[in-house]
Amino acid sequence: MQTLLAKITSHRALEARWLNTLSLLEHIGARKISKTVCQDHPSLAIMEHFHDETRHAYVLKKMSEALGGENPGYLCADEAVSYFQMLDHSVCQLIEEHLGCNNTFTNYAFVTCLIERRAMALYPLYQKITKETLVREELEGIINEETNHRITIEAKVKKILSEGKIKSLEPCLTLEAKLFETFCGSLEKEIRG
Repeated sequence: MQTLLAKITSHRALEARWLNTLSLLEHIGARKISKTVCQDHPSLAIMEHFHDETRHAYVLKKMSEALGGENPGYLCADEAVSYFQMLDHSVCQLIEEHLGCNNTFTNYAFVTCLIERRAMALYPLYQKITKETLVREELEGIINEETNHRITIEAKVKKILSEGKIKSLEPCLTLEAKLFETFCGSLEKEIRG
């Protein structure tokens, strides 16, 4: 990932497209929260998570346009959407297999946990590599918020796992790693052009 990010950050226009793709992923996350766990009046923690993900999408989009002008394009937008949707769908199937039914909150908790773990692997690395001061500064705030979300959601996942119907998050972690690897492969191909 470090090599890929170094290539992306070596060209301002490419980094603008990358930021726009990250904004898209944050937007998909916010939309997913809204569609699933916000049907009834959600808890304060879920409302905060929805707010932060929406704000992250906005901040990343704003940085994208600051670097690349209006509508800078994306890096692998379809593949980014596919990564998120396949993860969500596959985790939902896994939960249904273990519980015998769909459990919206468990799906939200597991997918959020996986995405927050990925964000905490990706964003700090990106922050170190980018040459753009604005990006480094804005990522600091996003990283702090994502850290808080991760702590909160991992406590919820731990509680779900302690109930014993689902034994481990490992199959989900393996799945997410494969899907992210596929997404990174697509990024490599697009950058090579």
